[in-house]
Amino acid sequence: MRFLSISNVLRLLFFLLGVYGFYVFFRPVLIGIINFGNVVGMLFFICTASLAVFWPGFARLVAVIAKKRFGKIFVIGVAFFLIACFVWATILSVIMIRNILRTPDQRSTVIVLGCRVNGEEPSLALSRRIDAAIEYLEEYPKSVAIVSGGQGPDEDISEAEAMRRRMVDRGIAPERIILEDRSTSTYENLSFSKQIIEENQLGEDTVIITEGYHLTRALHMAESMGIDAQVLASDSVRWLLPTFWVREWFAITASYFSNG
Repeated sequence: MRFLSISNVLRLLFFLLGVYGFYVFFRPVLIGIINFGNVVGMLFFICTASLAVFWPGFARLVAVIAKKRFGKIFVIGVAFFLIACFVWATILSVIMIRNILRTPDQRSTVIVLGCRVNGEEPSLALSRRIDAAIEYLEEYPKSVAIVSGGQGPDEDISEAEAMRRRMVDRGIAPERIILEDRSTSTYENLSFSKQIIEENQLGEDTVIITEGYHLTRALHMAESMGIDAQVLASDSVRWLLPTFWVREWFAITASYFSNG
């Protein structure tokens, strides 16, 4: 049957992929997470599903445009741009995965980067960063932790204080925890933490703890500040990972063209 042709089957598969992909990136919106990652993801999969539905007409349109010289240049340019984006995203993903797989040795100072607090309770993402920090501090009793993160307008306490409370409740001695509760961004997390390290003569060797997708950008910023850092990935919330992974592609790229 014509309906079951290879072309139609492929179009159906791409349509279903587009619908599922849109759902994956739309799901975080339901809990108020809207960023460049899920916006780009949703747009990409809307285009995927639309191309699957309207492929014959789209193919004819491209063929008509490509008949003219400037049209051909335009089509080739768009194709080249999309291929370049795919290659760049692949390179970044490989770098990100390599950083996630790193295992740090013992370092004198741990910097735990902040994340959202719900009232006075750490969010799920922040809880996982805290868990990773506690595990590291238990393994290396001589290390101290700088918990870094200020208080947002919809948070009852600072991210640093929320981390401190959870770590103390889990048995980490309060004197091993130093609060940095002024920062509002990753760059400030690291910059203010560096000041604390220097003021308290904590030593130059540090481990930065955050979720895996965030490590590459954090490491790049740390190196630009002259911080001798290794990285340790906390577990990520799996259903949020695609949104934040794509967001990091853009954030890492932007950081390469700035001071962090």
